[in-house]
Amino acid sequence: MKNYFKIILILSSISSVMACPVCYGAADEPEVMAAQTGILFLLGIVGFVLSCIGLFMFNLSRKTNKD
Repeated sequence: MKNYFKIILILSSISSVMACPVCYGAADEPEVMAAQTGILFLLGIVGFVLSCIGLFMFNLSRKTNKD
């Protein structure tokens, strides 16, 4: 009986625990667009750093093969 009451209580209060537009992902909100831009910016930085490391390794291997 207790479990049924808990289930009914949870199901009746679902609308009050819905996520906010930022968490839910409403695409027209400025906060969501800012978060997406920040994610893309950070991915760009990670890609740049990894490509620099790869270029450094490539240059090292080329210099090693020259000698």
